[in-house]
Amino acid sequence: MADRLKQLDGIRVVSLEQFIAAPYCTQMLADAGAEIIKIERPGTGDPRRWYDPRIGPDDDYISGGFASYNRGKKSVELDLSTEGDRQVLHELLASADVLVSNLRPGSLDRQGLAPALLRERYPRLVICEISGFGTSGGPYANWPAFDSVIQGMSGLSSLVGEADGPPGLAPMGTMDLLAGIYATIGVLTALVARASTGSGAHVDAAMYDIGAAFLERPLTLHEYTGEVPTRGIDRFSPVGAFRAGDGQWVSIVIPTDEMWHRCCAALGAPELENDAELDTTLKRAERMSDTIVPLLEKWAEDKDRHEAMAVLRAAGQPAGTVQTIADVRACPQLAHRGLFAVVDDERARHDDGTPLSLPRLPLLFDGHSARPGPVPRLGENNDEFRRPHSPEVSR
Repeated sequence: MADRLKQLDGIRVVSLEQFIAAPYCTQMLADAGAEIIKIERPGTGDPRRWYDPRIGPDDDYISGGFASYNRGKKSVELDLSTEGDRQVLHELLASADVLVSNLRPGSLDRQGLAPALLRERYPRLVICEISGFGTSGGPYANWPAFDSVIQGMSGLSSLVGEADGPPGLAPMGTMDLLAGIYATIGVLTALVARASTGSGAHVDAAMYDIGAAFLERPLTLHEYTGEVPTRGIDRFSPVGAFRAGDGQWVSIVIPTDEMWHRCCAALGAPELENDAELDTTLKRAERMSDTIVPLLEKWAEDKDRHEAMAVLRAAGQPAGTVQTIADVRACPQLAHRGLFAVVDDERARHDDGTPLSLPRLPLLFDGHSARPGPVPRLGENNDEFRRPHSPEVSR
């Protein structure tokens, strides 16, 4: 088995984390070689430890809601309401490079861990706080937030679903994952700056900010036109999906005149290139559903989705099959890239004995990929870090 990535070797991260956003951030750092010390509530730990589905023995299982965000970490149980455990935390912070937290707003302050105090005590420490609405104040500052709340408030839900239907939600923790990604960028940026300045930083990652920034295109369109993008037709982009002869779907976008010419060539219909109702990008966007998609479906009646996609691609027109999750898991390209990494844990086995594989950090470094570590049991590393107190050393 390949060695683990070592880009972040020597970086120690202490994380007061739960659910998805902060655990996803530290999972990426762990995949890149950082040491992650996950602080958990004694006896219960991260709430996602108990989520279904589960794999492994009934008394020692791994939750599917936990494994994706916590591989390769160390777990330490601390009750931060007690002076002794707070002292253990401070000893960890004295040797840490990064503190990540996505606790409720004000939790750090209430436990005597206000970032300003920590920055003074540990001047090299990078502190990353992930919250719903940020730590700088404002009318929403103290509101709790989960992914679905931010999907709605950011405007994403207003764009998901049918034009005449209710607002929709993306079927995974979209905003949690985005918050984790941006928080990771913030941590790495602060570490790079520390290398030259010697000083840490406070990274304030607000899910609401991140969600709104993610919707830069509809916000830009609104700024330019005054119109309010919503569910249904995208008036500025000819994008859609058509059904091939096998009943399966192909996704397509035709954003330029050149691509429209390629598409017409693939369809064997050069006369469409100069059709007055389809001769600009905006016209094609307006007529995507009622004209272009039916044309594509008529053309693809005698083709399966792979054949239709192949003809379009041969003409230089971008197109892709609409894959199920099972298709993605079995994709030969992703297998070639090694995206699905075996979980290095003896409990992570299916009933037939085959190992559990989950997506790794989706980056290659000089051709090498992450090898995610095992899923920590609750308090597995207590003995390593809850040893008799040693004199605190500021970094």
